[in-house]
Amino acid sequence: MKKLTQVLGVVAIGLVSFSFTTKNEVSVETAQTSSYKVVEDAPKVVILDIVDNIAAASGANIATEFKTKLESLNKENVQVLLWKDLTKGLKDEEKRSIIDSLKPELIMTLNFEKTDDNTNKVAAVIFKQNVAFNETAKVAKELTENLNSTVVKNDGVYQNESNYIQDNAAPSIFLSVKVKNEPTSNAEIVDKLSNFIETAKVDDVTPIDAATETVTATVDTATAVIEEAAQDVKQAAKDVKTKVKKQKK
Repeated sequence: MKKLTQVLGVVAIGLVSFSFTTKNEVSVETAQTSSYKVVEDAPKVVILDIVDNIAAASGANIATEFKTKLESLNKENVQVLLWKDLTKGLKDEEKRSIIDSLKPELIMTLNFEKTDDNTNKVAAVIFKQNVAFNETAKVAKELTENLNSTVVKNDGVYQNESNYIQDNAAPSIFLSVKVKNEPTSNAEIVDKLSNFIETAKVDDVTPIDAATETVTATVDTATAVIEEAAQDVKQAAKDVKTKVKKQKK
């Protein structure tokens, strides 16, 4: 997958505006750019949304800890971009153009909230209309299995419908992270998530829609030709029979 390199500035870590209701959003400082070009050897692009539904007034907050960890990622391996700033005020077709230009490895929302049963647990959601559904499902499964441990329960990978551009136009995962929000388990989850962001690789997808339509069109054309030929044969047979009858008379 071709990657993004910037022409007019440095893009720092950011968030992605996503299709789920939130209480608070963790803000991350960014430097906006207005022009990009695609090159082969640039770092991969990951678009993130960190949603803080814990909103701890004081003490530990895993969303804040994760944001801080992201700032230390190797910028030569990955650039984490802000969907909200990239697409603010844009129409769907313009958002689609942004995705097509950036060619992100992954668009991902992480929804952090306090667990209701004193158990740390994660669950991933992928979207049925996604252009890379099978490849994204594989990556989501790897992510949740990697997070599974003695302190984190893997609740699995689920499918859902979505009409949002960011859910379908590029590999996309929504990750629910329900936590006790205590330092030891927070550190483990943050380390594993940040490592995933830096190392995740979604296999390239070859579009099949056009090929399918071409094959279908070819079959339909061949069928029409065969049917037309059959009609010609039937008509010719009728003409021969009519001619024979006339000759007999």
